[in-house]
Amino acid sequence: MVAHVLSLKLRLLANGFKRSVGQLIGVIIGGLYALGMITMLTLAVWFAADEIPFQGEIFTLIGSAVVLGWAIIPPLLTGVDLTLEPSRFVQFGIPEKTLGPALVLAGFISIPAVLTVVGLLGASLMWRSDAGALMLGLLAAVATAVMAILLCQYLVIMATALRAKRRFRELTFALLFLLLVGLGPIMASVFSAAESMGDWIHPLSTVLGYTPLGAFAAVPGAYASALYGQMAIHLALGAAYLGGLYFLLARATAKAAITPPPQQRAATAKGLGFFKLLPATPTGAVAARALTYWFKDPRYAVGVLIVPVLPLLFWFTGSQSGNYTMMYLMGPLIGILLGFSISADISYDNTAFALHALTGISGRADRAGRVLSCFLIAIIPVLAAAILPGLIAGELWRIPGDLGLSLAALFVALGVSSVSSARYTYAVPLPGDNPMKTPPGSGMRMALTQLGIMLTMGLLLIPVLIPYTIGWFQHSQVLGFITLGAGLVLGTGLVLGGIALGGKWYEKRTPELMQSVMLNK
Repeated sequence: MVAHVLSLKLRLLANGFKRSVGQLIGVIIGGLYALGMITMLTLAVWFAADEIPFQGEIFTLIGSAVVLGWAIIPPLLTGVDLTLEPSRFVQFGIPEKTLGPALVLAGFISIPAVLTVVGLLGASLMWRSDAGALMLGLLAAVATAVMAILLCQYLVIMATALRAKRRFRELTFALLFLLLVGLGPIMASVFSAAESMGDWIHPLSTVLGYTPLGAFAAVPGAYASALYGQMAIHLALGAAYLGGLYFLLARATAKAAITPPPQQRAATAKGLGFFKLLPATPTGAVAARALTYWFKDPRYAVGVLIVPVLPLLFWFTGSQSGNYTMMYLMGPLIGILLGFSISADISYDNTAFALHALTGISGRADRAGRVLSCFLIAIIPVLAAAILPGLIAGELWRIPGDLGLSLAALFVALGVSSVSSARYTYAVPLPGDNPMKTPPGSGMRMALTQLGIMLTMGLLLIPVLIPYTIGWFQHSQVLGFITLGAGLVLGTGLVLGGIALGGKWYEKRTPELMQSVMLNK
C-alpha cells in the first residue's frame, strides 16, 4: 500500500504538468531558475568556505529559516494544492497504520521538497575543510529538511478545519501579506540596531539551536567548535523533536483520513447593506454589489491593504536614507493600484456574472457601477496621500500638483480598467480560494495582460506628468494648478470614455465573457 500511494503521488505530479503547456513552461523556468540560484550559492560556499565568518551560527540561521518558511507559508496559503490530502481517503477504508506513514512519505515527493534538500546540502559544504563537520553537516541538512516538511504537513492538516471559516482565511492572508511586505524593514531595523554582526547572530542562533527550527542545524557548528556536550544536547533535542513530530503527524494523518472534511458555511447577511444606501438604479445596484465585494471578498484585500502599508514603507525608507521624496508619490501610486483593481472585476465575478448576463443590464450601467464603487473606496485615501505630505512638510506649493497627478492617476486607472476588463479576462483565484493562489497555466497570460494595462496607464498620464515634473523642479505653484486642471480634464474624459467604450465592448462580448469566466472555474 505504501508503494502504491507513492506511485500515485508521482503519477499525479507528472499529470499536473500535462494540464497546460503554459504551466509546464512556467514550472521548467521556475525550477531551472531555483536550481541555478542554488548552484551559484553552493559554488560560492565551496570556494569561500574558509573565509565565511560565524559558520556555525550562519548554518543554524539558514536551517531555522528553511523550517520556519515551510511552517508558515504553505499552511497560510490556503489555496495550496494538496493532491493527496488525507480527507480524500475517507471513503476507502484503508487501515490507519498503513495510510498514515504512506501519506507522510508522499509529502516528500514534490519539487519544493527536492530543492530544499539540495539547497541545504549545498549550504553544508561550508564545512568542507573539516571532514567530521562536513559529514555532520550533510546529515544535519537532510534532517533539517525532513523536519521542515513534516512540520509543514502537520500544520496544514491542523489548519484544515479552520479553512472552512472565512474569517480565518481572510486573517491569515492579511497576516501573510503584511509579513511579506514588512519583512525587509524589520530585518533592516534589526541589522542597523546592532553595531556588528556578532551582536545579533550569536544570541539569535544560540536560542534557535535549542528549538525545533535549528536543533539539527546547530550540530556541525558545535562539533567544529569542540563543544561536544552541546552537540550531544542538540542531537538529542533534534531527535526528540523529530520523533514527536512524526508521531503527531502520523496520528493526525490517520485521524484526518477517517474524518470527513468540514463543510464551509455560507456567509449570512442582515439587511440590504449597500443596496439600501445607493440609488435603486442599475448603476447603483452594480455599485452596491461591487462595494460588498470590496468589504467581504479577500481577493480585493491586496488593494485595500496597500493603502496603510505604502506610507509605512516610504516613511521607513526615508528615515533610513534621509530622503522622503517617495512620500509625495503615494497619491498617484495608491490611485493607480486601487483603480487597477477593477480590471479583474468580471474575472472575480466567476459564475455570479450570470446575474449581469441574464438581467440584460446595459454595458454603460455595468461599467459605471464598478467605477463608482472603486471611486468611493479610493477617493479618501488618494486625497489624503496627495495633500498630507506637502502639508506636513510645509511645502504648500506642491499640493495642487500632487493632487492633480493623484486624481489623474486614479481616473486614468478607472477608465483603462473599465475597457480592459470588458475586453480581456484571465484566470484568477476562485471565490473562497486563497487570494495569492495562481491558477495553473494562467501566469504568462495574466502577467502580459497586466503589463499591457499598466503601460497604457503610464502613456495616458504623460500630458499630466509633463507640467507636474517641471513644476517639481521649479517649485512652481502655478504649474501645480495647471497639473491639477489637466489631471481633472484628462481624467474625467478618460473615465467617461472608458465607461462608454467598455460598455460597448461589454454588450458585444457578454456571451464570450460568460464563457470565459465559466472556463476559469
